[in-house]
Order: sequence, then C-alpha cells, then structure tokens
Amino acid sequence: MDIQKLSLIALNSKFIHSNLAVRYLSSYLQKKNIKAYILEFSINDSFDSIIKKIYLSNSDVIAFSCYIWNRELVMKLGPSLKKVMPDSIIVLGGPEASYDVESTMKENPWIDYIISGEGEETLYEFASCLKSGHEAAQSIDGLACNKNGIIRINKPRNPIYDLDRLPFPYDSFNGLENKILYYETSRGCPFKCQYCLSSLEPGVRYFSLEKVYNDIDLFIENHVRQVKLVDRTFNCSKERCLKIMDYILSKKGNTNFHFEISGKLIDSDFLDMVRRAPKGIFQFEIGVQSTNDDTLETISRMESFESIKYNIIKLIDIGNCHVHLDLIAGLPCEDIKSFEKSFNDVYYLRPHMLQLGFLKLLRGSGLRQDADKYGILYNAHPPYEVLSTKEISYKDILELKVIEELVEIFHNSARFSKSLSYLIEEHNIKPFQFFKALGAYYADNDGFSRTLKISDHYELLYGFASKTIGSSCLFNELLKFDYFKSIGANMPACIQRFNSAAIKGRVTSFLKNEENIASHMPELISMDVRQKLKYIRFEIFDADMLGGLNQGKHILFSIKDPKGSAEDRLMSFPLDEFMKISM
Repeated sequence: MDIQKLSLIALNSKFIHSNLAVRYLSSYLQKKNIKAYILEFSINDSFDSIIKKIYLSNSDVIAFSCYIWNRELVMKLGPSLKKVMPDSIIVLGGPEASYDVESTMKENPWIDYIISGEGEETLYEFASCLKSGHEAAQSIDGLACNKNGIIRINKPRNPIYDLDRLPFPYDSFNGLENKILYYETSRGCPFKCQYCLSSLEPGVRYFSLEKVYNDIDLFIENHVRQVKLVDRTFNCSKERCLKIMDYILSKKGNTNFHFEISGKLIDSDFLDMVRRAPKGIFQFEIGVQSTNDDTLETISRMESFESIKYNIIKLIDIGNCHVHLDLIAGLPCEDIKSFEKSFNDVYYLRPHMLQLGFLKLLRGSGLRQDADKYGILYNAHPPYEVLSTKEISYKDILELKVIEELVEIFHNSARFSKSLSYLIEEHNIKPFQFFKALGAYYADNDGFSRTLKISDHYELLYGFASKTIGSSCLFNELLKFDYFKSIGANMPACIQRFNSAAIKGRVTSFLKNEENIASHMPELISMDVRQKLKYIRFEIFDADMLGGLNQGKHILFSIKDPKGSAEDRLMSFPLDEFMKISM
C-alpha cells in the first residue's frame, strides 16, 4: 500500500491537556523520514466535528491513542469512520488497546491493527511495511491484525532500553501556550502496586541526563508555563532526581515542574534541594492511597503511612511548593470506617490538594484479575470504576462521591482557606464528618440539584455554619476575607459588611498622595487616580486578617500587578491609622 498520509489521533480528556504519546510517535517517525500528522481533540468536542476533521484529512492510516477517558468515544468513532473511509486502515494503540486484544478485535471488526505496549518502533516498522507493500502482520513484534475475521497476535515487543533514541517530542510549542505539557525522564516503575499498569513492566529505564538537561532548556527558554512529568516515581533514583532538580534551579526560569514522587524516598537531601527553590518552581504529587496497612500490603504497596507521614509534613512545611496527596476509595480490606480514618489522616497533613479518587480496574492490572477474590464489583465500561467490594457498599461509594465533590469545591479550590480551617479546627470537627454533614446540608437545600455559581457555595457554607455553630462574627469575617481574596466582586448578601461608602473619599486622598503610594503601593507609582483605582480593591474588616486576627477595624487592600506577572498583593492598615495618613 502506498501511504500518502498517516494521522495520529489524540482525544484528550480536557482542552487544557496535551498528548505526549502521539508526539513521541510523530517525532520518532520523523526521525526515520516518515511524516505523521497529529490531529488533536478533546472528548468534549462534538462527535460530528471530530468525524468531519478526520475525514477531511484524507488519511490512509488513522491511528488512535486509547486511554480510559477516550476508549468509548474511539469505539463510537471507529465504525462510522470505516463506513465513510473504507479504504483507510484503522490502528489502535495505548494502554486501553494493549490488553484483551483478541476480544477487542472480535467485538470491533472495524479495527484493522492493534499495537500493544511501547509504540514507537512498532509503528515505524508497520508504516515501513505498508510503504513497501509487505504483509505487516506476519513479522512485527507487538502488532495484532484482523484480516477477514482472522485475528493474528504477534509476540510482544521488547522495551526500548536506549531511550535516547527517542527524539524530543515537541517539534514546536505553537498552539500549546495555554496547555499543560507532559514529559518523561524515565519509563517504568520500581513498585508493584496492583491497581497500576506500571507494575507489569520490570524495572526502570532512563533517558540520559544530558538529554534531559537539553530538553529542560527547551521548556524554560520557550517560557512553558507548566511541565508535568509522567515518570511514575521521579525520585526512585536519589542521585539522578537531585541532579535534575538542581539543573532546573540553575536555569532560573519560571516554568513549573510537576513531579510524582514516593513519600518514603524523601530524605534530608531532597528537602534541602526543595528549600533552595523559588516559590512555584516545583510541585509534588504523592500517592498515599490508604493509611490501612492491611490494604497497602494486599495491593503490594510497601509504603506504610507511618513511614511517609513525617516526610510529607516536612515537605509541606517548607512552604514554597504545591503538594498534592492522593487517596483511592474501594481498595481491598478497607471499609467505610477505615476509609474515614485514611481521609482524616491525610487531611490533617494539610496538603494543598487532596485527590479523592475511586479504584479503577484497569485492563491488565493485578486487581482486575483478582476482582472475584476480593469481591470487587466494577463498571464494565471505562473507566471501570469500583461499584462495591466485600467491605464497602455502593451506598458508601455514593456517600464518598458527595465528599469528593465538596472537597474539590471547598478544600482544593483554596477559595475557603480561613473559613474552612476555622470550622474544622477551631470547632474540633473531624474532616470526614464535616464534609459528610455539609453534604447532607447541600442535599437538604438543593445544592446538588441545581446549577450553582461560585457565590452560591459561600452562601451555602454560611447557612451550614449558622446551623452548626450558630451566629459567629469571626466566621463572618473569615468567610468575607476568603471571598474578597478569591472572588472580590458581588459579595453574597448573607455576609455582613461595613459601609465603606463613608471612607471612599479617604481612599481617593490616599491614592493621590505619591508618598503613600511610594511607601505602600509602589506597583501603582506615577499613575493617575483613575488608573490606580483599576488596580485596587478594598474592604473593611473587624480584625487584622493578615496578622493573627488582632481585634479592631482594619482596611484591607488587594493590589493587582499592572504587568500581570505576579499574584494580587494584600496589604492591611488599622482603620484609625489609615484615616490619619489619608488626610
């Protein structure tokens, strides 16, 4: 077959995401003088628009990268594409195509080929065979073929051990300015967690440090906003991990690097390296998954909570990096009470984000193979999420879904930091019970049955607090601060406010005084008053919200950076002091 056009199709879960796999495939083929085109979509794009764009590409080979978030869409697109493009070859690859190959092909006869495992060399050999007119399915490791209903599955392909053979995946950053870019410095994982497909691959393979350094240069020089490493355990090699982090710091760039790390492997050298970093350069994700030792042993995750919690506390206490902790609901040997303890244990570590996920029985994973053994029932469709286990019921799962949603709204958004902390810590409410009770309040007040604005969540939290702890002037001020800092305009009517109209003239007088501006708001120097007013907001509080909640009215300013390169800055004055300096 004379291939005129080979297209790699990416169906990302969100617009902000990019697809690393198709870029590696494309760059590797390009290195071998085979042109591949990338067609990138989101699963939220309309079915018709995706079909139309693929059809108009006039591709001879259409290769889909398949994951749990897009498998169902691929299975819907395939039959229609085969009807309108009957002469085109359809190829599937990726983790959702690499397992159960024979049944997938039998159930979907429109699939011509499946590439299992690492795809770079397999796709190259496949494309080369098609170009030369040879029968691809007969000789290529890692390839399966369905020809006239006869399915042939070739032997697996060995991994690529010299990863430096793979070119840098991004030939250009055009069009990726507002997206998260993914990258890897290694493949494989040293651990054997039974819910994860990385447990099936022996050992860890590394790109050379020289290549990694060159790649980092490209990200930083092109002012990429965030690079999210997909290395399963970035710090599995201490020496290598520290060298890469040190190199990033030496470049003095502004690119944020997100790493998945093992909490058990955090040590004093790692913490010292993090302390050297400017705020926002490093971001860490740590999979705690459960604090139940029996659960961790059952899933072959040899990281007890006791062995990692103090390392995580030390990392968070440094204060210059975002720390994201993961929990998985529905694991074996964990009932609702055990999960409640796991949730509270992790919440008390004060992570910036607590990801409450649900067990997914991935094709090929150990837990999927042992589902009957552990009494795990799961959805037959992607993402194969747990429905119940021997220990946890579907009713429990539904309760945890509510808690997951509320944790996203109130904790992970960081919009309710002071008010949430006050309700949970000052009133000694266990975090799990707090979110459970808040969920019940939401249900009673139609919080889940109507479309809510952000301000509605502040009103609902205010109502919940009033019902739970009664009227509280301090809570009012804390919630007002959270809203002022995060949202600003159109404050909900339930929040009590000081009538600031009486001091607007004093604010104007303050802004006219260039000595005041030079001392307190240098960002706004040399602007006229109208311009300054565009960059400030102010609110009156009954306490100093920036200095330990000392009593007495304070005026709080939020000052926007005119260059847009920094976060809004907050500044507070005692109101009587402000009245004097604004005369």
